[in-house]
Parts: sequence; C-alpha cells; structure tokens
Amino acid sequence: MTRQAGSLQGWILTTAPWMTVFGVVLLSPVLPFMMKDFAHHPNAQVLVTTVLAGPAVIIALLSPFVGVLVRRFGRKNCLMAAIVVYAIAGCAPFWLTDIYHIIASRMIVGATEAILTAVATVLTVDYFSGRARERWLAFQFGSASVIAVFAFGLGGALGGLAWGWHTPFLVYGFMIVMLPLFFFFLWEPANPVDKFTENAGQSGPFPWKQIAPLWLMTMLASIAFYVVPVQLSFVLNSRGLTTPESIGIASAIANLGVPLGSFLFQAFARQPVMRLLTCGLALFAGGFAMVAAATTPEITVVGAFIACVGGGLVIPLHLTWIMSALPFEQRGLGSGGFAGAFYIGQFFSPIIAGVLAAGTGGLGAAIGVLGWAAGVAALIALVYGLTTLGGSIKLELAEAK
Repeated sequence: MTRQAGSLQGWILTTAPWMTVFGVVLLSPVLPFMMKDFAHHPNAQVLVTTVLAGPAVIIALLSPFVGVLVRRFGRKNCLMAAIVVYAIAGCAPFWLTDIYHIIASRMIVGATEAILTAVATVLTVDYFSGRARERWLAFQFGSASVIAVFAFGLGGALGGLAWGWHTPFLVYGFMIVMLPLFFFFLWEPANPVDKFTENAGQSGPFPWKQIAPLWLMTMLASIAFYVVPVQLSFVLNSRGLTTPESIGIASAIANLGVPLGSFLFQAFARQPVMRLLTCGLALFAGGFAMVAAATTPEITVVGAFIACVGGGLVIPLHLTWIMSALPFEQRGLGSGGFAGAFYIGQFFSPIIAGVLAAGTGGLGAAIGVLGWAAGVAALIALVYGLTTLGGSIKLELAEAK
C-alpha cells in the first residue's frame, strides 16, 4: 500500500530550507563584534563577511551534484546525514577561535545546506502532486522570510550573553532534535521518479535564451536583497547601536518588510510583470537612498524596511516569472537555476558592498550607489513595460498534467 503524504510531511520538509535562513540572519547582529575580535587580520572585513555568506557559494556549486548522492544513498538517508553534520559543523565556531577554522566549518555547513534544500524539494515533489505540490514549494520559500525575522531577534539576544558572538552558533546544534521527525514521519519512495525531468523531452529543448537572462536578473536581485541582512548591522553599529540585542531587534523590524513584500506580490501577481518589477526596484532604490542619507538608527531602519519590502516583492516575482515561462516538465531545471543564481548573489553581495565601500569612503555611501543602480534598473523596467512586448508579459502557471 502506497503511503499518502499530508500536512505533517509538508511541514517537516518545510523546516529544511529554514536551516539555510539561520545561516545568514542568525549571525548578522553579531558581525560587528566578530569584526572587532578579528580586526588584526588583513582583509578582516572580507574574512568576517565570508563567515556569513561563504556557505552560499558552496550551496550554488554543490547543488547540481546532490542528485548523485541521492541516487546512490537514498533521499531520506542523505537528509538525515546532512542534519547530523549540519548540527556538528554549525555549532563548532562556538569553540573555535581561528577565523580560518571558522570559515572551514561554515563551508561544511554550506555543503549540508545544499543537500537539505535539494532533497527537501525532491521529496516534496515525490510526496505531492498538482496544486498541493506547488503550494508546499511556494510555502517553503515564503515561510523562510517569517523565520528570518525571528532569527534576527534570537541572534541579537544570544550575542548579548557571556560568550558574545560565539553563542548564536549553538543554535545549529539544536537542529539535531529534528532528526526523529525526519526518521519516523518521512519515508523513501518505493520507486522514486524524478518528476522534475520526467517526460521533459516532450516539451522540446530547454529555452536557454529566454531563461538565462532571468537567472542573471535573479542574481542581481539577490545581491541587492542581501545588502540589508549582511550590512545593516554594521551601519546600525556605526550610528549608535552598540549591543547585539539592539541591533538584532532593529534588524528584525527592518526585515519585517520581506513578508510584507511577499504578501504584496501575492496580492498583485496578476499585474503585468514589468509593473511589479518597476515597483520592487523603486522600493530598493528609495530604501537604499534613505539608509545612505540617514544619520540616526531610526531612519536607517525605516529605509532598510522599505528596501526589504522591495526584496520581498522582487525575489518571488523572479521565481514565478521563470516558472511561468516553462512547461511543467522543465520547471525543475528552471528552479534549480534560480536557486543557484540566488545563492551566488548572496555570496557576491558583501564582496560588492565591500569594494564599493572602499571606493566611496564608507558603507553608507556604497549602499547609496546600489540605490542609484536600482533606480536606473527601475527606470529601464518602466520604459520597457510601456512597450508592446514588455507590457504583455504576465505570470501564468500552467497546470501539471
């Protein structure tokens, strides 16, 4: 008798992508204090931000190869092994004091996150079908933004304890409590079929020329999206917030804009794509401009909140845009490319911000430059949306056969 998945399995699989969220936002409030401890290192800014963003590039590089592990060892086995290694490597920096050892442990975390996110997606596809499948896949992304708000506050609170910036890393170890849920309530499909690529040949060749530019746009949007999670703590610290708790609370308030942006996307998804893209980019531009011009933490948070609304609108727009442009059978490759582009953007975001800060005289000015870039992009989207071709682009997901 074939086992039937329900809401319990959907929720359990949804928690796996949450673990990648913790990797960024949990540590963000304590980055300025980590920076102070490693300030004696050459390129300390790059090293410390690599602790935060380094796992992203590992996810992007390894995600295409996760399928090999899954086929050899099984979906469920890979998922449970990844959780164990994630917990051990994730909390290791609590005891580590060498920045290079910490970075190495973070790269291991990135490898496990690649497995967690990929296998959770595959099992969701195995367990569910039709609209139920798409609802759970969408929920895995959407719920992560809500978890991020909680993680900002948690990271700041833990960073204020006796062990300082080391303390938030212990949260990774608690993820081991998820293991029994994965063991008892998930199962290996008897005859797993890769439903992402099944019958893909019936739809013709993959439209690389149409989708590759959307992946590039996703990467650029991700670079902008991660400016607030990665850089806001440094900006707030320079403008008067001196404790991890206050930085964590302020960051959580700013990132409330992400779920609001996601809600706005859902509410206005039937609008032309270029209109939505213009609005999202304009929010990025306005928010970054306010952060750059602000002199107080309060105004800085307001600007960051506006930018986060733009991010919450633009990121799901890109994912749905890609899915809408593909037949059902080709959406696996489309979503995989989206994930790779998104994580590559996450990795490059602090590097680009650091280079701009060095060239413009400070992080605030660098964010201002990114605001100008977003403004130019918004103007281009606006003009293109007024053309016959640009104005006709809408989001229409075809049903699974």
